[in-house]
Amino acid sequence: MTVGWMGLGLMGERMVKRVAALGEDVVAYNRSPKAIRDLPSNVRLTSDPREAAQGCRLTFLMLADAAAVEAALFESGAIDGMEPGTVVVNMSTVGVEESIRFAERVERRGLGYVESPVLGTTKPAEEGKLVALVAGTEANVEAALPYLRTMAHVIHRLGNVGNGSAMKLMVNYLLAMSMLSLGEALAFAERAGFDVRTALDVLATSSVWPAVYGGKRGMIESGDFTPQFPVKHLAKDMRLFTEASERWRARTPIAGLAWDLLRRASAGPFADLDMAALCAWFRDDGQGQASDR
Repeated sequence: MTVGWMGLGLMGERMVKRVAALGEDVVAYNRSPKAIRDLPSNVRLTSDPREAAQGCRLTFLMLADAAAVEAALFESGAIDGMEPGTVVVNMSTVGVEESIRFAERVERRGLGYVESPVLGTTKPAEEGKLVALVAGTEANVEAALPYLRTMAHVIHRLGNVGNGSAMKLMVNYLLAMSMLSLGEALAFAERAGFDVRTALDVLATSSVWPAVYGGKRGMIESGDFTPQFPVKHLAKDMRLFTEASERWRARTPIAGLAWDLLRRASAGPFADLDMAALCAWFRDDGQGQASDR
């Protein structure tokens, strides 16, 4: 059987290799031309999203946002070439209502839809140690599970479509708060006369040190913010979180401030850097808007 794949970004490139390791042929589309190194021989690249869907019983999407999903799946005509019973597995991080609307449009065509956003960055993706937040009907989820299991070591089955997206946004809200808080703390430490390494040494021995800080410490100390999870994507997820909060009347006042900070951080040269660069953004006088100093 041939499997379709749309999206070979930072995560998708590593994830598609995990799927290819199952031995089945994969047709992989990416909207931006790029050189992909060391792809298995059973992965064929295409510049046409329709080829990544035609004749495939499952097509996976790992794209940047809802606009990219719209373009690749619908505007390209890819969905028109899918055979009845095909299952679309959307692993992109999109809004709750966006995912529900995608599901409705896909299902109206006699196709299946599973949402499965994932937790983790490039290294867990390479090692097959992501966490999958899966939602959809039982039959559709079962069809996708063999492939999800090669990418994720933990799979949460969350019921109806929309629930996976909601859970992903909740997690990324806390991720955003963690990185913003660390950025502010290090800006404070610098003004108090401490270097970054000393401040991190102290924090690392405290009860307020989460795993994400340990994972990003090397980047923060070296200043090498080669992206694993870019600031602009974190900003997008915070926007989606605040929109869902407003719609559900959830009491999340801190999220508004976090979204404003991330919106400003992603409006300049920090947008394409890893989210660890937020620690530099708060301390960068050139930005001048990160905090009132």
